[in-house]
Amino acid sequence: MRTISFYVAFGMIASSLGSAHALDAVGEGRRAWLRFNCYGCHGGNGAGGMGPNIQHTEAGDVSSAMWGDAREGGMRSFAGTGATLQDASNIAKYLASIGTAREPKWLQWWVPVPHK
Repeated sequence: MRTISFYVAFGMIASSLGSAHALDAVGEGRRAWLRFNCYGCHGGNGAGGMGPNIQHTEAGDVSSAMWGDAREGGMRSFAGTGATLQDASNIAKYLASIGTAREPKWLQWWVPVPHK
């Protein structure tokens, strides 16, 4: 019985640690921002570059831009890239965090839980 109690307690602690270190929507947005190379055109903080400033862009506008028709000289479509509507929503949440204390700044999108 003691052994079972130990494993139950250990499992509860381990699961709570795992969820405490999971990324929130803002962090997942940063991950998608880096993974899909949004910064390549919109700059490191979304303030613009080759592409326009998109800081604080609404989720619907991000989705529309990502899956809209490719226009000559405009943004390419993300259809077929593995990007999801949730990615677009998370990217919008990341863009809204830019310039705030919540803004993540890490660069390692491939790491499960990057450090700041």
